[in-house]
Amino acid sequence: MSGLGTVGTSGRNQGPQQESGQGGPELLLNISDDSMRASLTVKQTSLEQKVTPEEVLELLQEKSVVFGIREEDIAQYCQTGDYRAPLICALGMRPVDEEDGKLIYHFDTEKVLKPTERSDGSLDFRELGLVKNISKGDVLCSLGLPAPGKPGKDIFGREIPFRAGRKPVLPVGTNTAVSEDGLSLLSTADGCIELLKNRINVNDVYVVRGDVGSASGNISAKGSVIVEGDVRGSFRVQAGRDITIHGMVESSYLEAGGNIVISRGVNGAGKGTLKAGGNISGKYFENAILEAGGDVYSDVLMNSRVTAGGSVLLRGREGALIGGECQVGRRVYAKNIGNPGGRATKVSIQSRELSMLLGVDKKEERPEAIQEALDRALAEQQAFEQNYQMIASQFAPQEEQQGSGRGKLILKAAAQRKDQLEKTVQELRDKLEKASRQPSTFPDFHVIARGIAYPGTKIMIASFVFNVHQETSSAKFYCDLQQVVSGPILPSDAPAEYY
Repeated sequence: MSGLGTVGTSGRNQGPQQESGQGGPELLLNISDDSMRASLTVKQTSLEQKVTPEEVLELLQEKSVVFGIREEDIAQYCQTGDYRAPLICALGMRPVDEEDGKLIYHFDTEKVLKPTERSDGSLDFRELGLVKNISKGDVLCSLGLPAPGKPGKDIFGREIPFRAGRKPVLPVGTNTAVSEDGLSLLSTADGCIELLKNRINVNDVYVVRGDVGSASGNISAKGSVIVEGDVRGSFRVQAGRDITIHGMVESSYLEAGGNIVISRGVNGAGKGTLKAGGNISGKYFENAILEAGGDVYSDVLMNSRVTAGGSVLLRGREGALIGGECQVGRRVYAKNIGNPGGRATKVSIQSRELSMLLGVDKKEERPEAIQEALDRALAEQQAFEQNYQMIASQFAPQEEQQGSGRGKLILKAAAQRKDQLEKTVQELRDKLEKASRQPSTFPDFHVIARGIAYPGTKIMIASFVFNVHQETSSAKFYCDLQQVVSGPILPSDAPAEYY
């Protein structure tokens, strides 16, 4: 309010400050500059002079004051007859402005690392919450819209608009999109959240700029993880996709939905564990536990327990498999297996495909029988196609004109039969392609020592066991229907990765 302006007295008097009536007190009405308040000042010439509520209301009406009139206060003021202080006789209603909208984040935005509280109340200082994961379709943040404002009104009855609140902008970034209603920001991919000043990114690769250790805590990401340093003992790295370590790995736990690649090697101290849905590769693995859905690549495997759905391929000048246990689905290729000291080294090949070759599973159909079934299905499909065209040409026009229920049912049944025949033909084609592939033979499942297989090495292929009792050079071990046998290494036995 910038100040008060004197409007004047009742219109019955001459001049803005004339008496309101013969022998009555002088009434002065002051209107604030913003027209939000009217105050009455009474000037008496004698104590006997009185003011009635009707006189005050008449004065307000003359001055067009129509809103916010405080009738009870006016009546009380006139009744007491104490006119020493002015009377606030009308007050406007100020507008209620909208508050500014805000972004509501659906994840922890704090960048301060803090330990996780366990169920028993203790703190886990390895779980620091460094990586903030999110799934595809999840809400990253939403708009907190302001409550609607309310307009005001001055004492003359004029509306005063409210100030509209500012609507924030959704911080669209990489792998994010605005929802259809425009009120939320969604993730369009699985990954980890990167909160920047004016945008939110969902990255499918999380990079650790240094070691995984006490400074970072455990790492768990839905996408891939790259560690530019080492992974210290007793810490964990988990990734929905690949894990790449530029340094070495101590007695840690690594788990990846895809591949694990380690530039240097692993010294697991008997408890370091690596699990990968794909391949595992590293310069060396010592006293470690490896589980790979695919292959394992290395220069040296020493005193480790290895399980691979594919093969174990040992490369480089060493190419050594020394001690421990190694179970694969297809083959082991190494330079040396075991060592001159007779270190116990167990190699095993176990797979469903090998069992099928040995006659454990004889339920697979021959390609010739599948081809005959496919020919019959194709002939049936071709014959029905002619009928289907006839049915469609006969009943489709009737449906458009009459909407006959019977015709609709016939068309629906014919379409379902057509889809079923197409599905049967495709299934038989897929089955034939699978059955017609070049079958594996027993030598495809083998253990190769292109250097020396030392005594102390135990080779198990399916249920057949072969113990190496003397140094055997440049040999391939595989099984026939009765036992594990050895033979020469052929040029075609070298894995493609070696060329």
